[in-house]
Parts: sequence; structure tokens; C-alpha cells
Amino acid sequence: MRRPEFISQSRRRVKRLALQVEERKLREEFSRERDGLFSRPGGPGRLQKPAGSALLRRAVPRREMIQRSKQIYESLPEVQRRREEERRIAEYRSYRLNAQLYNKRITDRVLSRRRAAWH
Repeated sequence: MRRPEFISQSRRRVKRLALQVEERKLREEFSRERDGLFSRPGGPGRLQKPAGSALLRRAVPRREMIQRSKQIYESLPEVQRRREEERRIAEYRSYRLNAQLYNKRITDRVLSRRRAAWH
């Protein structure tokens, strides 16, 4: 009730995941159909696959799954907000460091001029 935008974003994420599952199933079915049409099952130099081996083959390669998971994680609004906050903090830190260096230079310049005037 207090955060309806969070609920709607969560529902969108769940819907997107369901669509990805459906897309993965369609791709697997399409690739199976394409393999059946264009492969030569008894061709020379080709070994017969045992029954059920098509089920063991991944529809999406492991590397691609990891990459897609990272991409989805990075696109989450919580993660983007945290990254933005970290960037802002680093920027403030660099501003403070530059201010300290500037103050040190000004102080050194003022003190060296006074010493020169006193001698």
C-alpha cells in the first residue's frame, strides 16, 4: 500500500521473466525442429545420439545465462540507485580532496610571502 511503484515494478519483472521462459521454450522447439529438418541423421562419419540427449542439451548456453542475469540485475532500479549514490559519494570525496589541496597551496603561498616580507 505504501509503495505501489515497487509492487508494479516487481510485477513487471515477474512478467518479463515469464516471457523469457516462454521465449526460451520456443527457441528450443524451433532449434529442435530445424535440426530435424536440416541434419542428416545417418550421414557418413556421424555418430548416432542416444535417445533423450536432446533434453540434456541446454537451450541457452551457461555463459549467456550468466551474462543475461548480470544485465537484468544491473537494470534493477535499486541497483541503479546504489550505483548512482556511490558515484556521487566518490565525486564529493574528490571535491573535498581538491579543496584540501587548494587550501594547502594557498596557506603555503601566504606563509611563504609573510616570511619573505619579515626577512
